[in-house]
Amino acid sequence: MSIANIGQFDNAVQKKKDTNQKDSLKGVYIFVGPELFSAAKSIAAAVQGLLSENSRDFNFVKLHGGDVDPDTLSSFVSCPPFMSELRIAHLPAFEELPPKMEEGVLAALQNCAPSALVFIEILKEKAQVDKRTKLGKWFDQSPNAQVIPCPALWPREAASWVQQELRARGIKYENGVPQDLIRLLGTDQRTLAGEIEKLSLYMNPEDSYVSKADCAQVCSSTLEDNSYALLDSVAARDLEGSLTLLRSLRLAGHPEQRFLYNLAQQFRRVYLAAFLREQGKNSAEIAKELDLKTQYYENIVQRYLKQAQAYNQDELRLALRRIRDGDAAVKAGLRAAKIETEMILFDLCTPGRLAKQQWTGL
Repeated sequence: MSIANIGQFDNAVQKKKDTNQKDSLKGVYIFVGPELFSAAKSIAAAVQGLLSENSRDFNFVKLHGGDVDPDTLSSFVSCPPFMSELRIAHLPAFEELPPKMEEGVLAALQNCAPSALVFIEILKEKAQVDKRTKLGKWFDQSPNAQVIPCPALWPREAASWVQQELRARGIKYENGVPQDLIRLLGTDQRTLAGEIEKLSLYMNPEDSYVSKADCAQVCSSTLEDNSYALLDSVAARDLEGSLTLLRSLRLAGHPEQRFLYNLAQQFRRVYLAAFLREQGKNSAEIAKELDLKTQYYENIVQRYLKQAQAYNQDELRLALRRIRDGDAAVKAGLRAAKIETEMILFDLCTPGRLAKQQWTGL
């Protein structure tokens, strides 16, 4: 049902693009539930489709829930657009909005200009707004707002989506592969997308075929152990994507320190791959050093080398130290696990931050 709900939003956006009808879109859209992967993709596509590249600097703003300033939001959504017909505000992680900010944010949303669109993402287990709050009541009752429930996918719905993703990539697969993915990983789309990406790296590039044996070998055995997409997001220095994935893993019950362990292991492999390549080692030699027991090691090594391009050797070394020190501080009870994990992501994803810490001790 989640995918169908998002599809209705996509259709409304397309209608706005095609006909420019003023009433084809509501002013405020609230995407709520545990499955926000498709919502995030649709929001990004809407921004790209409704605002020209030249006008986005003036007419688009992204304010994360924990950092929303009501005055800034009010000023943006109440003012007319500049060199465009629309202004768009994207508010991800809205579940982190401090309670003391709710009234100010509500006032800002109530005074949106007709030319303003606001896209809100609320990650929570139940796909419904909290009607006990003033914001929740307004979301539910305002004619200018539309709540789009984003519940977890049913297995059959998730399998259908996996089939579409595999076909879109031109990947042939043995009967039962989509169902095996669901059985191994659950129905979380972001997790499944990460595993599909992993399968595309492991499969034989000559025939683009994935067997059930490939699926069993490559995919994580449990949802909790699967942080592949998050690790790749961190390695690509995508802070926003990393925090979004981290929240999803937390919602699924992924242990905080298990993630730190996996992150340290990933950066160690990236560091070693880059170091060995500098020493003139070929992919087979690097795979042997990394203990990659698969015939498709070439693609995996290339992925590590690509991730290493976002960092220099000193930064990779400092990243490993930062993860180690953070893990030790959490285990010693010196820092809260949730806050420390987010600070580690911030340090790893922010260019220059690791070197700054080395010299200032921040």
